[in-house]
Amino acid sequence: MTIRLFGCVCGQFHSPGSGLGMDVERVAVPIPFYVVEHPDGVALFDCGLHAELCDPADPYRQRLQGQDLDSPVEAHELAAAHLERLDIDPASVRYVVLSHLHFDHAGGLHQLRNATVVVQAREWAAGADADMRQRYALPRRFFDLGHDVKLVDGEHDLFGDGTVTLHPSFGHTPGHQSMRVRSAAGDHILVGDACYHGGVVETRAFPAHADHAAMGQSLDALLALRGPDTVMVFGHDPAQWGERPVLPSARD
Repeated sequence: MTIRLFGCVCGQFHSPGSGLGMDVERVAVPIPFYVVEHPDGVALFDCGLHAELCDPADPYRQRLQGQDLDSPVEAHELAAAHLERLDIDPASVRYVVLSHLHFDHAGGLHQLRNATVVVQAREWAAGADADMRQRYALPRRFFDLGHDVKLVDGEHDLFGDGTVTLHPSFGHTPGHQSMRVRSAAGDHILVGDACYHGGVVETRAFPAHADHAAMGQSLDALLALRGPDTVMVFGHDPAQWGERPVLPSARD
């Protein structure tokens, strides 16, 4: 049984460095998502940005720009384009596991209409509550599209064979989760925004909106899962997506 894991970058997030725990004035960080090929189907972990954000005049991008932020993306960086380059029909994707409901993690769902969305129950509940949506910036435009939704509560074995497992990592949002994948490429923990980049492991410079105590506990729990050869893939770490990306985006 061969399981393959790919990492794809869907545009960038531009922000003051402090917002991402970086000691620089401004940063442009990658927005990755991940593709798991399993004998029982294709699963994505997150799905990047919505196609309409290719337009700088899109209302959501304009709202970001009004907050000194931005998320530029080009059509060839979108989820469907990456999948097609991998010879995967976007309509054939079985699961989209969402780490959480932020726009840069759930935005590509509109290109994956046949997939079942797998999300922590408490994250989906937050997305259904107007006050929580406002507090945690969870715009329904990007995630509430009529997909079949599988709600999970805590740890979950996606394919039932231990190769792809979901792990609650609450704090960044109420129901954030991470994914562990044991594939032909090795053992990877896809941390998501439970930790933006490797430096935060030491500094614990978590975002202002988050539950810092919960994030610290979640990060400690993820770090405790590591074996000697486990690779931690962080949420928006430029060092992992430079000239030598931490995961391939194309077939050999």
